[in-house]
Amino acid sequence: MKQKWIFTGAAFALAMTLTGCRDNAAASISQPSSQEQTKDQTQMIPMEEAQEVALKAADIEAADADISATTLGEVAGVVCYKVEFTSGEYAYAYTINAETGEIISFAYEEKTMGADSRSVMVSEADAKKTALDRVSGATDKDIYEWKLDYDDGRPEYEGKIIYGGTEYEFTIDAATGSVMEWDAEKVR
Repeated sequence: MKQKWIFTGAAFALAMTLTGCRDNAAASISQPSSQEQTKDQTQMIPMEEAQEVALKAADIEAADADISATTLGEVAGVVCYKVEFTSGEYAYAYTINAETGEIISFAYEEKTMGADSRSVMVSEADAKKTALDRVSGATDKDIYEWKLDYDDGRPEYEGKIIYGGTEYEFTIDAATGSVMEWDAEKVR
């Protein structure tokens, strides 16, 4: 009977030792932390952060903006937030990379259009200066398209500037000189 207890004790000790080895072996194998697992997975910025990026780029305080939509989608294989909002007389649309927070493109336009006059009151030179003043470092050589057009009888200048890896398309009211539309998109 004494041998039976010794054998049972030895078996129990062996079982405990093996269990302890298993736990120690598992502990010694490097397990990725939840933080490391997140780095391996695609991590997106929160929607609120995308909204903050857009508002900051537009130089608009959150209290002065009315965010109408923030949607998650894909542009050229990149997961992006599209943030749309209005402030004052303008409507804005920003496309933000959902992983990096980088602005991929943006556009804005005047909600209420300018004068209905058919007469051009703003010179071409002044309108070009208005557009170039919005793109730091750009010169007349960077204007790739320019024309005077009439939209529903209203005169407007339409143009395109390509500078610093970004393409800017715009419309300037030829009667008032105000920028009616402004789109910017990175070119590769």
